[in-house]
Amino acid sequence: MSSKNGSTAESMRDESDDDIDAAATLTSIHAVDGRSGFSGEGYEPWLFQTMLNELSERELGVGFIYSILELFATRHGLTDVAVVLVNESFGTQMFRLGGESVTPDMAAHLKASPGVYCEPDTVPAVECDAVRTACQLAMSLHLARFSAAHDPLTNISNRRSFDEALEVAAARSARYGWAFTLVLVDLNNFKAVNDKSGHEFGNHLLRQFGFALRQAVRQGDTAARIGGDEFAVILSNAEGHESSGFTERLKGHLIALGNPVEFTIGTATSPRDSTDPGELLRMADGRLYEKKGIRIS
Repeated sequence: MSSKNGSTAESMRDESDDDIDAAATLTSIHAVDGRSGFSGEGYEPWLFQTMLNELSERELGVGFIYSILELFATRHGLTDVAVVLVNESFGTQMFRLGGESVTPDMAAHLKASPGVYCEPDTVPAVECDAVRTACQLAMSLHLARFSAAHDPLTNISNRRSFDEALEVAAARSARYGWAFTLVLVDLNNFKAVNDKSGHEFGNHLLRQFGFALRQAVRQGDTAARIGGDEFAVILSNAEGHESSGFTERLKGHLIALGNPVEFTIGTATSPRDSTDPGELLRMADGRLYEKKGIRIS
């Protein structure tokens, strides 16, 4: 995860001596345990109002954490502030004012204890508690949304997210004539691999395939796992021929990973073939099985 999205202590890069000095002066205002929850004593009207404003414009998430740190620093004249969040689902995450990197030296100074750390040490502990709790809530909601929209094995979009993306793409294609190509991808003889080498090895290959799929698509495309060994891609602004370039990129990434899986694709292009999501799926599926030499009714 980049510094804009927080990072764990183990993955932080070395920074300059200035950052090391900053780590030495960054002081803990209120390190607390991992439990969260607003108490009556910790209620902060400015923070509550900020959360309401954020919810009226967009969902709480990582961006909210940086917004809160900025407001917090301005409110108290802080030169630096960081928040450490700990949760069993996402481990330890550290966020620093302005999206700056948390260096290894700074991380060691913070000792990865959950809480708000800032310079100078002038803010009441009760307000720090409220800030940490709000940030913890935002991070938890962010991860909950991610989990609801992504396949847990491959970390690419799940079937529900894919169906929603296809509906949106088809509606835009019908209204504005914007072209896109639907690509269905089926792994060849994957059941035999599972039966021979076991599900653990099969899951390893699926994770690798999902990673290769993410690398092969372009920004603005959608990659999803829609079944056990079935994947789908929406290539935006694609008239159809772009699928060959995608296929070659995918093969190249699989070779680089040493993944022996082979696959077959079937495609359908909107608006040329249809602008109906169900019809596009049916056409792409039929073309896929035709390539496999399998007749479907």
